[in-house]
Amino acid sequence: MITKPFSAWSPELAADFIEEFEGRKLKAYKCTSGVWTIGVGHTKNVKQGDIISNDEATRLFHLDLHSHANGLASAVKVPVTKNQFIALLSLAFNIGVTAARNSDAVKHLNNYEYQNSADAFLNWRRSGGVICPGLVRRRNAERKLFLEDM
Repeated sequence: MITKPFSAWSPELAADFIEEFEGRKLKAYKCTSGVWTIGVGHTKNVKQGDIISNDEATRLFHLDLHSHANGLASAVKVPVTKNQFIALLSLAFNIGVTAARNSDAVKHLNNYEYQNSADAFLNWRRSGGVICPGLVRRRNAERKLFLEDM
């Protein structure tokens, strides 16, 4: 099992995993939380009626991956495996960097409480206060991936 500082892993490692859950839409839509979204989970400056190319969706996705990874890096104080990195970046991509930084998943990880950290992913299954089947599936997949190398 190889571990590295969170910032040593490439955000591109998480791209396929995250896109599987985010999907790719070239026309702006409202996500389950009511936020205008386009491409692969991109929300910054998106408005109704926006349309982008597939290349632009990819470009924005990779910028977002790096931004989220950079935002989360200083909060993760312990070395992580590749799968832990992917799971954590997926969580941050979905719930936002600030929420991920302050999550029990990161808190427990920094205390080397891997099982508690993995279980804490399941705290993030709601959208608008309602448990969402898509988020249940995503959190279960993140949790499983996080524990794979343990």
